[in-house]
Amino acid sequence: MVNQTEGYVSELITRSTTACLLFIFVLSTFLGNALVCTAVVRFRHLRSKVAYVFVVSLAVSDLLVASLVMPWKVAAEIVGFWPFGSFCEVWIAFDIMCSTASILNLCIISVDRYWAIAIPLSYEQKMTRRVAFVMIGVAWMLSVLISFIPVQLSWHKSLRHKEDLGEMAEKCDASLNRTYAITSSVISFYIPVSIMIVTYTHIFLIAQRQIRRISMQECTIKHVQSCQSCNKAPEEKLKSAFKRETKVLKTLSMIMGVFVCCWLPFFILNCMVPFCDPGLHNTGQIPCVNKTTFDVFVWCGWANSTLNPVVYAFNAEFRKAFSSLLGCGKLCSRNTVQTVDFSNELVSYHRDSTNLQDIHLFSQPCLYIYIPIHTHINFKLKKKVDFFFIQKRGLPKVFNGF
Repeated sequence: MVNQTEGYVSELITRSTTACLLFIFVLSTFLGNALVCTAVVRFRHLRSKVAYVFVVSLAVSDLLVASLVMPWKVAAEIVGFWPFGSFCEVWIAFDIMCSTASILNLCIISVDRYWAIAIPLSYEQKMTRRVAFVMIGVAWMLSVLISFIPVQLSWHKSLRHKEDLGEMAEKCDASLNRTYAITSSVISFYIPVSIMIVTYTHIFLIAQRQIRRISMQECTIKHVQSCQSCNKAPEEKLKSAFKRETKVLKTLSMIMGVFVCCWLPFFILNCMVPFCDPGLHNTGQIPCVNKTTFDVFVWCGWANSTLNPVVYAFNAEFRKAFSSLLGCGKLCSRNTVQTVDFSNELVSYHRDSTNLQDIHLFSQPCLYIYIPIHTHINFKLKKKVDFFFIQKRGLPKVFNGF
């Protein structure tokens, strides 16, 4: 009797701790993505940029994960069984739809950034709001087609699940048949992650070339007094360029690393589990994963929705908007934005990227090509009679804010 009581208390403590942790997890996911959506709705300068449409779509998909998917799983984890009956099928469809939409939105963002950096002039003309909404619409439509239709028609169920359907009243078996597991995994993850790897690799190569080109163009005219970095030794310039390249690489690695670490383990298991049989343990048989391990990897995948606002929406403009919304504008320091800055984001080119207001935010004083249009200097008086008329021609600020 004592052992039973101790076991019950231990289980109760475990469930309570799990419930608290998962509640904090769900709440942070909901609030983070809700804050992104609120910032874009509240501030006009965020709404005016096409690239933020993709960020809002990503935030909405993650918001749906936090509201339509996670809470039901938390309740089931707390009570130890599925208490919502036939809602299981709808919940599975929501899970597949929202997770797929989140991943496809990440893929669209990577493609958008690649186009913006690789072909900035064409991008400015072709990437309109209409095109952006079409891309987002295709992503969401594909997410619905791959989730609700197969689930409602029971195409996703394994044969074992169909046979045991009468005994599953208190369980929500999300096991998939082999065909659907592989097909959905390829569409939802493997194709998008391949596209993201290709696009971000090309973005890094383009950024590397531009960084080195900027380093070579710095201080082209050594007599321009405002260029204080002209006295730098070549070694220092190389070190500076290397630091920028390293920063770009770190940020790209963070973007891909967070995404892959969250979702890859789940999709590997998702393709393996249908090929294993828990009733067989013969040599050569693919070992089945227990429910706890599988659930851990499911939560790891959903964790990507928690981290997306940090990775994709914490650039300078969003930080300022968040500070205003949270009322900590004076407490939250405003960091100077560097010209080549991938701090937590890779960003797109916009027509307002080269205006004078943005130019003043640059911390490096010599990142533009100064072209003297007309010069006349009276060397006897040691001063300029006709002052320089300087034309600034800068590279598109493709790495500096969305």
